[in-house]
Amino acid sequence: MKNKSMIENAAILFIAMGISKIVGAILKIPLANILGGLGMSYFSSAYSVFGPVFALTTAAIPTVLTKIIAQNAAAGKFKNVRKIRKVALKTAALLGFGGTVLILVITVPFTRFVADAPKSIPSMLIIAPSVFFCCITAVYRGYYEGLRNTLPTAISQVIEAIVKSALGVTLAYIVLLRTASLPYAAAAAVLGITISEIAGLLYIFLRSFKSDGISKEELDFSPPPESGMRLLKKFFVEAFPVTLGALAINLNSLIDLLTITNCINFAVNQNRSFFLREFTYGLQGGIAVEDLGNFIYGSYTGIVTSLFTLIPAMTGMLSKSALPAVAAAFERRNNALLTSNLKILFKGTFVVGLPLCLGMATLSEPILNLLYSAKPAEAYICARPLLILSLGGITLSLTGTLFSIFLAAGRADLPVKLMLAGSTVKLVLNLRLLRIPELNISGAAISTVGCYTVICILGFICLSGLVKVKLGLPVFFLKALFNSAACAAFALLSYNFIFIGQGQIIRLFLSITTGAVIYSAGTFALDREMLMSYIIKLRKRRA
Repeated sequence: MKNKSMIENAAILFIAMGISKIVGAILKIPLANILGGLGMSYFSSAYSVFGPVFALTTAAIPTVLTKIIAQNAAAGKFKNVRKIRKVALKTAALLGFGGTVLILVITVPFTRFVADAPKSIPSMLIIAPSVFFCCITAVYRGYYEGLRNTLPTAISQVIEAIVKSALGVTLAYIVLLRTASLPYAAAAAVLGITISEIAGLLYIFLRSFKSDGISKEELDFSPPPESGMRLLKKFFVEAFPVTLGALAINLNSLIDLLTITNCINFAVNQNRSFFLREFTYGLQGGIAVEDLGNFIYGSYTGIVTSLFTLIPAMTGMLSKSALPAVAAAFERRNNALLTSNLKILFKGTFVVGLPLCLGMATLSEPILNLLYSAKPAEAYICARPLLILSLGGITLSLTGTLFSIFLAAGRADLPVKLMLAGSTVKLVLNLRLLRIPELNISGAAISTVGCYTVICILGFICLSGLVKVKLGLPVFFLKALFNSAACAAFALLSYNFIFIGQGQIIRLFLSITTGAVIYSAGTFALDREMLMSYIIKLRKRRA
């Protein structure tokens, strides 16, 4: 019964995360068509500042609370559990208030003198309160997950995603229609995000009044709670490494915010004739030369990264679902079980990640032209960076897999160290490549691939020190690469020759379907053993 409960909880979170990712992607597509590259630069600037502040104040709360509350509940210390929630809520309120004030204070000097994006001020001011609401929501999520009830977290995540998408797009459209102001339209989209955080918090807050997950009998037999200061100290000790990891992961988006606009504007000033010649599409569409840096930054972050990050999001869900089994194998020091789980995890990453990466690379231009037909200048700018990111995208998927393994092994320090090394590479390459006119925004894509390639190389070196077993990864990789290349080739041939007479949507759908069928057949033919072992393992977990 206990194992069944764990599987059900994991499945609920997995489904909720999938819905949230899909709905989030749906938000970005119409939003980019409404705001365009320039408007998306204001929207993305707010998000890029919000990310590190969120990591500093909120990211550790649900993870640490889940662990501490689960430990106390398992020991029957239910009075402690309630005390922990009370202390955590007070702490989260202070952290959230501090994070909100921090964004409000730094907004004007940061946008004017650092990021070269003064028109992002309304968006950044409106996103600031989200930090407070996120902090409070994180406490309730960690509390319920620690009591092995993931349904409140899942429902609140879905509510947030739906409200964010519906309200963000609607408000942006209405404000742009009435004011013709991109900065205020972007701020309206951000307002939809802030309101979605309030909606998620409101649901889970009202849910806590109905039931907090602890019965009267459990409280009656529970020992007295520990002191609030002792619980608070334990929380911060546990939260420190998690916070560092979250901050490190948010570094790349902050680096892009700090470097892309500034470096592109530098390149424009150094070689104005090149940009006037190469970006006539955008300039004729009303984009001023002085706004070109923001326009390119917004196109890249609002379109390229939104599409590309769907790939690591898919493989990331696989990593999260496998994490408990890998952690259990490390805990028991069972090399046979560990080897089996790691093989399944890496095979899954290759099998899911490689065809998505090569497929996205092959059909990047048709996908962009279809999704952003109303914004041809943005689609044109994004085609080459999306191709570059997709070709090297498996490194980002592997990074997520490696980080999950390190966390399962109790080495939370490794993701932080590796991310810092990779971000250093990204910063250096961004500063160098973005200033080359012929590369411009493609330099950011190259630096991202370089960043995660370095992380993967160092990560596998670290993994070899932790795991003294042979996983046979080159064989898995080559099989998946061969099948993925066949998938991409057939999808491209289908698009360019077989379905050429069809409408754009049907043509793209049939081409992708053809590639998927070829890939499935090739995977089954070359790696039948892997598929059967994965199916058997799933059946055992459900039993």
